[in-house]
Amino acid sequence: MSTAVPTLGARAPMPAAPASEVRQDRIPLLYREPFELLVMAILVVLGLTLNHSAVILGLNLSLADPVVAALVVVLALGRKLWIPVAPLVFFLVLTVQLLAVTVALVPAWTSLPVPVSDTVLDLTKLVVSFLCLLLGVQAVRLGHARLALRAFVVGAVMVSAIALITQVAPLPGTQALYYGGFRFQGLTNDPNNYAVMTIAALAVLWYDRGVRLWLSIGASAILISGVLLSASKTGAITLALLVVWRALGLRTPLGEDTQSRARRALAAVGALGIAVMVLLVAPSTGLGGTLAEFTDHVPALDRISTLLVSFDTAIAGNGSERSAAWGTAIALILFSPMLGVGLGTYLTVAVELTGHDVLAHNTYLQIMAEWGLPLAIIFLTWAAAVTLLKPGGRAHRALWATSSTAFLVLLVGSVGLSLNNSRLFWFLLGLTAATHLLSPKRSRRSPATAGAQARTAAARAGRTARARATTPGARPPHTAATDAADVAAELDAETAAGGASAPAAAPRPSVTTRRLTPFPSPGGPR
Repeated sequence: MSTAVPTLGARAPMPAAPASEVRQDRIPLLYREPFELLVMAILVVLGLTLNHSAVILGLNLSLADPVVAALVVVLALGRKLWIPVAPLVFFLVLTVQLLAVTVALVPAWTSLPVPVSDTVLDLTKLVVSFLCLLLGVQAVRLGHARLALRAFVVGAVMVSAIALITQVAPLPGTQALYYGGFRFQGLTNDPNNYAVMTIAALAVLWYDRGVRLWLSIGASAILISGVLLSASKTGAITLALLVVWRALGLRTPLGEDTQSRARRALAAVGALGIAVMVLLVAPSTGLGGTLAEFTDHVPALDRISTLLVSFDTAIAGNGSERSAAWGTAIALILFSPMLGVGLGTYLTVAVELTGHDVLAHNTYLQIMAEWGLPLAIIFLTWAAAVTLLKPGGRAHRALWATSSTAFLVLLVGSVGLSLNNSRLFWFLLGLTAATHLLSPKRSRRSPATAGAQARTAAARAGRTARARATTPGARPPHTAATDAADVAAELDAETAAGGASAPAAAPRPSVTTRRLTPFPSPGGPR
């Protein structure tokens, strides 16, 4: 039976041996229980279907929706569904507030009736979003998060491979996968959404140390080609930032720091500055014209090349205008900054206030307008904290590096997209948050402070032992000093390691019991 955290081996009494983790993905399938095999199969299907989203009968649906419902039911029936208290309370408070604003306040503020169908639809989206976050936590708790992420990458590679194949030999029925006849949108309804999701899959691939090099290179080439064929300027900028992020090693696959925070911050600022300089200087050089001639025969690449040919035109025209959508969102935020505009009322209130019937095209503005500033700030602060701060233990550090980097890709893409209802957005956030929820708390003492305190205690114990040595019948001096030194060394080792994660079923004791040398007998040697 799988546990929340991989089980740690028992520590040998003398000498202390480092604990080894049992990797879930190395246990043969024949030795797994039927319930666990069923959960693993559903997680694979969930990872594959996270690449799909479409508008059906006016509803933004995904093939992942029934998979999410099935997995929740299976885990609930198997008594494996664990719901964190803090996220549950937040979503309950959010739901109550949004319903109260929709039913009671919006009709009083405006002349609009309550849009019942839109309210029910948005409430369903909110519930599905919470369930996706919850399943991300369950995947980490059961030890199968890497399996779901790899299934997501495999699905993304398969979809991007269709884009490459259709460039050489058009397949019947694949024209529906293109927006405007030349922008590849995959199994989504928006080329920008497809591009950002594919870049998130690329981030997962680059941070997966278990993938062979040749396989990683081939899959990366296919994913990058799919992003370029989407003709998404948002995707091109996000891809460039991910390449710089990975090349500078700002986050290692194991989630460890290779440089000081100051150096990493300086590297990040420098990378961002270089990217901005290239975008601003390239249009005035021959590079932009040469690139435009090279991509003139490929419409998708020609649309992206405007970033280097005419940057201001690229971000302000040809379908990239965001000023009206962002201005409308800001108007709604100012209209109801504390409580938001509720569920299913965004477009109707926007039309009455500004005359524009358009969504925010920005996840942050969309959440602030619908939820209100207090709850939106609480949520975004929490999401930033679990994404940017390492978990306390080491057991989930590598998984955190993978999921948090993929989630960072979505956060960057959220500047130009409304991803607040994206299943992938909430699933990755659940994975990232779970690495913190299922890891030990960070110690308040720094390693240097804890080590100094341990050495001081060892020295004090040594002086006490030497003082007792002069008293007849006293305890041998080497015993107390040796024990104190052993405890100090153990404290130093635990502090330097940052603490080990405890198993969910049987927590590891915090104090190690030692068998001490008995006192000498009255007539024996001293």
